[in-house]
Amino acid sequence: MKARTRAAATLAAAVLFLAAAAPARADDLSPDFNAINQWLAKGMAQGLGFNAGESLDPPHEVIDRRLQPDISFGAGEMPLNKEKFPAMQSPAMQNVNPSGLFPASVLFPNLTVHLRAGLPFRMDVALRAADMTTPPGYKLSSGVSAKGQSNSFGATLRKHFLGGEGLPLFSLGANFNHVRGRFNYNTMMNVNDNGFDSNSAVNGSLAWNVNSYGLNAVVSQAIGRWTPFAGLGYNYVTGSVTSTLATTPSTFLVLPTYGASSQTPERDNGRLLFGVEHEGSLFHLFVSGEVKATGVDAGKSWIVQSGLSLPFHLGWGGGSGYASSVRPGSEETSAAAPRTRRKSHERVVAIDKDDAEPGLVFIQ
Repeated sequence: MKARTRAAATLAAAVLFLAAAAPARADDLSPDFNAINQWLAKGMAQGLGFNAGESLDPPHEVIDRRLQPDISFGAGEMPLNKEKFPAMQSPAMQNVNPSGLFPASVLFPNLTVHLRAGLPFRMDVALRAADMTTPPGYKLSSGVSAKGQSNSFGATLRKHFLGGEGLPLFSLGANFNHVRGRFNYNTMMNVNDNGFDSNSAVNGSLAWNVNSYGLNAVVSQAIGRWTPFAGLGYNYVTGSVTSTLATTPSTFLVLPTYGASSQTPERDNGRLLFGVEHEGSLFHLFVSGEVKATGVDAGKSWIVQSGLSLPFHLGWGGGSGYASSVRPGSEETSAAAPRTRRKSHERVVAIDKDDAEPGLVFIQ
């Protein structure tokens, strides 16, 4: 009887000890986890807000009632300000130094497809779809594995001015993009505090839902087969980025810890736009870049991409089957330009209407 009483008392003491120690252990880490999530969600929100505004198209015009596809592959960088990483309050997190688990910036790939259509009055519209998927075995930093995907859908409407007779082409565009995605990462963290040693699995996630409304103004000038271009862009951004962080301890002596935060990107930001396009016989090649010019992390967030567009237009009615792209500075810079089957480097020569039969066009 005494033995049973003694055993029961020992078990009760152990249960009380665990009940008192484990919750205290979890309470110590939760404020630090919340602070980490706030820092991470805020940094990613600014980078994703800038990334959502990506919409730069090659500068040449598309003839009225013609379609033209293009595809590009690129990459971008979203900085994370490690200098603003929060100070840890619990001794356990101070010993771990969690700031070392995160990089100073996140580099992401990007695949984008446009389908552009010419409209009357020297206008064109484009539908845009982009995919960002991390490659297999991607690591956020040393010892931190990650996997993420983001999809973007949008549209752009442009109006072209000037161009022809050696004048530069001025293109003014309005765009909308919707970006939605998720990023998961995991690592191991050994915590030794209050007499407990726990090798805990750490699982984090980021989820975002961002909308961007923008205006772009781009100037381009054809120099032979090369067309450099540059411009400015403004974007108004809405949406949010949510970050969560949780531990799964290897011992029941330590309770799991969970933290979360939701942050919004800055509403207004500006960007510098630049690039060059080369007109080839089979397709056009272009390289473009965008750099954040105003707001948080100005000059540090950037996007660069290269791709190709077809040098002919797929028509859905009127005129001949296809026509070459309109180059800024060329003779063919309006929707009323002759639609003739010709190679991209061939030039329409203007002739006096009194010297030729109706409908006659010389090509050289």
